[in-house]
Amino acid sequence: MFIMKNSILLTFLLWLISFTNGFGSGIIPFEKDTIVNGKKKRMYYSTKITNPPKIDGILDDECWKEGDWSGGFKQFIPSEGSPASQKTELKVLYDEYNIYIAIRAYDDEPAKVDRQMGRRDAFVGDIVGVCFDSYFDQRTGYEFDLTASGVKLDILLYNGGWDVNWNAVWYGKVGNEDSAWVAEMQVPLSQIRYDNKDEQVWGMHSWRWINRNQEEDQWNLMSRDNDNYLHHFGIIQGINNISKSRKIEFLPYSLGKVIISKKEEGNPFIRRK
Repeated sequence: MFIMKNSILLTFLLWLISFTNGFGSGIIPFEKDTIVNGKKKRMYYSTKITNPPKIDGILDDECWKEGDWSGGFKQFIPSEGSPASQKTELKVLYDEYNIYIAIRAYDDEPAKVDRQMGRRDAFVGDIVGVCFDSYFDQRTGYEFDLTASGVKLDILLYNGGWDVNWNAVWYGKVGNEDSAWVAEMQVPLSQIRYDNKDEQVWGMHSWRWINRNQEEDQWNLMSRDNDNYLHHFGIIQGINNISKSRKIEFLPYSLGKVIISKKEEGNPFIRRK
């Protein structure tokens, strides 16, 4: 009986750890790529900086020498799980008020990169992007994308769908290197919501679309049969001691009042008995 009781207790504790690893409350920092609720989670550790970059699509700022690049993107379509036809690398930095993202989209045929122009939130040409599940609750997320021509896309993600009508205030530019096109982004922390904790653990996803190949590559590969988009995000850690999340927004408006004196002769808006 003693062994059985302890076995039940151990099973419950293992379940509790698994549950809290998958949701925003009770998050335990991860040390390496891991499995959470049956899903493989790639891990990325962000680096805090004190010298923010100039967002111009040129990665020559000193801060981009800090932190680590993460590659290993794999095909989602057309051939799920196959190596990507082109190399992609991602880096995420932060300071107290902003997240900074750089994506290098290497291409062995730069002239074939599709740089179609389009309106904001238009999926046109080659695209790279990053998504954050900043509550790590696998329910809502924020996506920021740039096309090769510099078109911005921002999308509010939720279980079973997304909303392109959400427009955040953020900054992004694209540029070109010898063997890659580059996306550089700055996302103010005021544009997203997260727990007011000193140590943050978020979900993170990054992707790339190569239009001429009709190919989507992903940093943390999802399954085409996935039951929930956000469940398949990887994990970003290392974001610590940032400004507190503000959950109240103010929408300015004005209120006017007109007083018309009945003694004003000749005013056509005065009703007369």
